[in-house]
Amino acid sequence: MWSLSVFCILAIGYVSCEQRCQGSPRMYNGKRCASTTRYRNYHKGACKCGPASGDSQFSWNHDHFVTAPNQMFFDEEYSGWCGQRCGKCVKLTTTGGYIPGQGGPTPAGQSHVFMVTNFCPNVYPNQNWCNQGTGPYGNGHNDYGYVAHFDLENGANQISRIGWNNSEVTWEIVSCHGANTPEDEMYQHCQCAHHGKRSLNETTNGSENGF
Repeated sequence: MWSLSVFCILAIGYVSCEQRCQGSPRMYNGKRCASTTRYRNYHKGACKCGPASGDSQFSWNHDHFVTAPNQMFFDEEYSGWCGQRCGKCVKLTTTGGYIPGQGGPTPAGQSHVFMVTNFCPNVYPNQNWCNQGTGPYGNGHNDYGYVAHFDLENGANQISRIGWNNSEVTWEIVSCHGANTPEDEMYQHCQCAHHGKRSLNETTNGSENGF
């Protein structure tokens, strides 16, 4: 009987056995894939989700499920503040895969909803992850082949507690509902809710999933 590793090499060629997503762009179960990492941040971030005075975070922007996606997911016109997807929410679902040498296995099918409150700039040490050249519905990808990347806030060990270790995921834009997910009314307290491309009055949070 062939081992799984041999089968992976024969079946999907250049894709590592540890990575479940295939093709260009990488897809899994009909959905676009992304890479993830974890970080800790103590600033309000590029969507300005903190008190107007100073640079500290709202508590939910530190201990809830929030994310800093790559620049071209955050804003396709390269804005560094109040990008077009500030306050949007994405459902990330583990594939069971990971990038060899960059993470570890997580059971497939675990889903959590994250709100965009910051972004991952294409500068050191992020270039391998956040250097996509097109928006998330294009074919530009990072060094690992993913059209999107999500750096997940782990300030209160919320990502460590769910056992995600730079997991490979699928993603889709959804409404902001879920356990430990910030709600839309929380985002309305962010400065970018009033002045950003996604205005305070926008209510179509889950309407962006066409390829």
